[in-house]
Amino acid sequence: MNLDKETLEREVNEIQEQLNLFYQQKTEVALNVFSDILDKVKNVVDQLFAYKEDQKLFSLDEEKIVRFLTEAMSAIEEKDYILMADILQYDLVEYIQGLINDIE
Repeated sequence: MNLDKETLEREVNEIQEQLNLFYQQKTEVALNVFSDILDKVKNVVDQLFAYKEDQKLFSLDEEKIVRFLTEAMSAIEEKDYILMADILQYDLVEYIQGLINDIE
């Protein structure tokens, strides 16, 4: 599978921009775009999973991604949106950015 790194990077940047709404204390607006954040995360992760199917040496850790998403959802259940944004931003997105950088 041929991935478009630029598209992935653009989606990741858009995720980061939308997560910044939580840090800016614009919680209502941020929650309104949260489904868009999740759609972008799903799209990026799906593309990375598909890439791994074609590129067996690509080191994608599915368990790590699931752990980050589970932790983020737990934070949402606690209504701790800053923690959720931290997990998505500093764990998930940073991990994904490292993966994107490893794509040839």
